[in-house]
Amino acid sequence: MYDWENIADQLQRVANGENNAWDKLIIALHPLLDALVQRQPIGRLRGDEDAKRDIVTKVIGKLHRDEHRVITKFVTHENPPPIKAWIRIMVRSAAIDVMRGHPEFQRNYENQLPGWFSLATLVTVDGAARPDSLQAKQREAEWFMTKAVESARNAIAEHDDGAAAELARVWNVGVVHTRRLIKRIDCYPSVFAMILEGHTYGEIASVLALSRREIELTVRYIEEFYRARGFAS
Repeated sequence: MYDWENIADQLQRVANGENNAWDKLIIALHPLLDALVQRQPIGRLRGDEDAKRDIVTKVIGKLHRDEHRVITKFVTHENPPPIKAWIRIMVRSAAIDVMRGHPEFQRNYENQLPGWFSLATLVTVDGAARPDSLQAKQREAEWFMTKAVESARNAIAEHDDGAAAELARVWNVGVVHTRRLIKRIDCYPSVFAMILEGHTYGEIASVLALSRREIELTVRYIEEFYRARGFAS
């Protein structure tokens, strides 16, 4: 359906700085981008053609930025992922950005009740001191995550596809939280531990071979899971 050979060739030509290669690449990529955008889980924005165009524009912008740095990095990678998988990740990241920027999906965290434990308070910037005043809370949070993952693994073993529903029933939380936990059961503890150690999102993304956006999303999911289970500081 897609001319993968041509796409790969144009990517290489763009990285090499050849004239007109960029325009030819975009022409070759557009059918793939349009198809991937149609499959994004963007809720009620699915029928919004402007939102879909915004997603495509963001992907193209990322490919073009800094003299096509992303493309150069891809074609020079020792063991690059399949082109479709690589593009799919960028489309998904762009879709999340578009959703977050849409008024329908914006959340008013400023009005959040005081006392909730937030991972954002534990994320450091390069060179910043670790939050020693939260050490006791960190130990409690680690235990909380360990028990949650243990319970999730037991539920998977016992209930298989019904594990998320069973955990939601037992914990009295929305099934969206338990589905996320099960889907990311190997990612949650790793991301959580590195956050508590004071690593930045970029550092975590590098170690776990994930995108920074995926780390940000996972942190947000963990925070929402903790709130849903009544974990407060």
